[in-house]
Amino acid sequence: VGACRWRCRRLAMVAHDEDSEDLPVRPELVRQLSTFAEEIEHENLLDAIEGDKAQEGDNEAAGKRRSCGLPAFVHSREAETNFANILQRMIERTLRPEAPKTSLEKLAARIRIFEDHTFKFKLGTEGSATFSECRSTQFRRLRAAAGIAEEEYMKSLCSQPFKGHSGQGGKSGALFLKSQDDRYILKTIEEHEFICLKDILPNYLLYLEENRSSLLSRFYGAYALTIGRVTLRVVVMNNCLRGEQCQIYDLKGTTEDRWVDPSLHAVLKDNNFSPHVMLFDAAKVQQFRAAIQDDAEFLESCGLMDYSLLVGVASEPPVGDGDGAAARSEPGLAVHHGWLRTGDGSPEPRFFQFGIIDYLQRWTPKKVAAHWMKKFTIGCINEIDTEPPHVYCARFYKYFTTKILPAAA
Repeated sequence: VGACRWRCRRLAMVAHDEDSEDLPVRPELVRQLSTFAEEIEHENLLDAIEGDKAQEGDNEAAGKRRSCGLPAFVHSREAETNFANILQRMIERTLRPEAPKTSLEKLAARIRIFEDHTFKFKLGTEGSATFSECRSTQFRRLRAAAGIAEEEYMKSLCSQPFKGHSGQGGKSGALFLKSQDDRYILKTIEEHEFICLKDILPNYLLYLEENRSSLLSRFYGAYALTIGRVTLRVVVMNNCLRGEQCQIYDLKGTTEDRWVDPSLHAVLKDNNFSPHVMLFDAAKVQQFRAAIQDDAEFLESCGLMDYSLLVGVASEPPVGDGDGAAARSEPGLAVHHGWLRTGDGSPEPRFFQFGIIDYLQRWTPKKVAAHWMKKFTIGCINEIDTEPPHVYCARFYKYFTTKILPAAA
């Protein structure tokens, strides 16, 4: 058995090589890409200027030039629209691969566990760019495990333009896009998160195939667009909160920087949620606690921390969520009826949706340094975010045993 596993690993390592091919691109898309490339080159020049300033001690502007690998100009409306259109057309191309023609190609398709596809295309007479679909076989299995047909997935992502934009998403500065039917969210992520996702993907796939009741937000695709020296990394996730929400909470079980001014109408955090508890039937409480414990222990086994539970609270059942019952049948998208109690007040009926998000953070030397810097300063009065995976896991689960209670309690 050990020898067989070793051979499988060797096959996987060999299969890691990328496939490359020239990609024909429509003229209007070439123009968009060329404009995008020119703006990136201009941004690179500004980065160099800001880098010189940073060496002279003025690094505030330089620190703001990039976030999640995105040049600052990408957060302009026009650039976002161009980027979204480029991304959509490239994803459409990767979702329509040509069938293997020879028996050798068919064999390769079966054993390419870590299959990456990179498509190259020209920009004008000299420039070029690449678009990579990462780990295509494994993400296909993740979509199949969620009951998502490939045609259905492509229709959601590619039949209509992405809607809305959220500009700078939270502290990360990530760019968010959403499919027209609200089923999928596309988000730019940093390189270390992209690498982390690819590293945990084999275990992540097996875990979600066996645990359909998991509260982990699902990743259904990962893509990288490289123009010049800039690589923009994008993941496709399920939208775990659909329909209108009265309020959304991002809960970690910590108190460090976990208050948001409610007048901003933004996502609230732990200190905002402190007077509240969620009440459910006893069987559902046991189900939620078991799912949270299993998910947290899985993330701990992967060496991950700093994740949170996104909680959507609504006074009415969500409606208008794309394909309705078909969409809600996907794992992790259930709407749960319960009650929200504030302090000693009477419980009020509410509808809840859950999803564990932002779990691609490893316990790195940088995190270790931040832990010890905080531990004996703000850690004296606050529960800090930056804890080792085993501590973070235990605290995360313990927090929700105090926030998810039987209705009779």
